[in-house]
Amino acid sequence: MWVRKAAIYKQHLYNKMSSLEKMDGVNLEEIREFAKAFKIRRLSLGLTQTQVGQALSAAEGPAYSQSAICRFEKLDITPKSAQKIKPVLERWMAEAEARHRSGMQNLTEFIGSEPSKKRKRRTSFTPQALEILNSHFEKNTHPSGQEMTEIAEKLNYDREVVRVWFCNKRQALKNTIKRLKQLKEHSSPFIKATERTVMKVCKQK
Repeated sequence: MWVRKAAIYKQHLYNKMSSLEKMDGVNLEEIREFAKAFKIRRLSLGLTQTQVGQALSAAEGPAYSQSAICRFEKLDITPKSAQKIKPVLERWMAEAEARHRSGMQNLTEFIGSEPSKKRKRRTSFTPQALEILNSHFEKNTHPSGQEMTEIAEKLNYDREVVRVWFCNKRQALKNTIKRLKQLKEHSSPFIKATERTVMKVCKQK
């Protein structure tokens, strides 16, 4: 809560432009206008705050991270800190714009590349494939490498995909057994019968 109040207070300081032109020797109007212009210039270059933060952190140090760029653009920062970071941002943006004018490749080299956050696409099994996999699992929960290769070829899936499926299936089975044991004290005949079936499948190899 106090962090939010501090942020609101900082913003309030910048909103007092009509009555205050300077605070602690810092020209607040100049800082506000620069922060607004910096964001517009950044967006016109197609750059994210993360890209700017990474490039500046590499060149100037960790004080110029993505979060620092975000706080500056929102003016969620003290006037003195804003005054300190302003010339660094001004110099960096001027060079970025010059690189952009000389070609996008130069700009890319200047800022570096943003880390990829793409995740591997999850495999979707057809109902027929799941039926075959479950049938094999009921017979043998730990198929050999050769057996998994044969299953993968039969289903037209990568062998690694089949291997992961069996691992996940075994883990799900273990979780089921664990839950059944927790319910054992208050179990009904139906649950007891289910537990015996699950344990029988688990012991198979």
